[in-house]
Amino acid sequence: LAAAACLFLSSIEYLIPNEMLMTSTVENWSFSTRDVRLKVPVGIAYGSDVELAERLMLEAANATDRVHAEPPPSVWISHFGESAIEFEIQLWIDDPESGTGNIRSELLKRIWLLFKEHGVHLPYPQRDVHVKEWPEIRSGKS
Repeated sequence: LAAAACLFLSSIEYLIPNEMLMTSTVENWSFSTRDVRLKVPVGIAYGSDVELAERLMLEAANATDRVHAEPPPSVWISHFGESAIEFEIQLWIDDPESGTGNIRSELLKRIWLLFKEHGVHLPYPQRDVHVKEWPEIRSGKS
């Protein structure tokens, strides 16, 4: 194309204007290899066993179809969120044309079952309300 380059991946078309090709860095995941790294975020509730959760996430990643053994999957704490300890699972595949959402789904299902079996809790939003002063309550009697 004269006006833009096209990239086809898993029935998704990305149009990249030529200006971006000339003036910006373009990240190409499939030029020299078909290997693609996926990042899957997972949060656990505060108070959960962090080391156990990491082991279970790695176990689930290693048992998931299409995930490379080399380089092996890894798990990193990414940050302490408002309601959860946030992790990122990083893994590699070599067939992105077969989809990535299905791998994420399979991995998250495995994690769900392993967490449930081992007592690692998923977070839910929590808020603490601090009342500094109660309003005076008036009775309706005169």
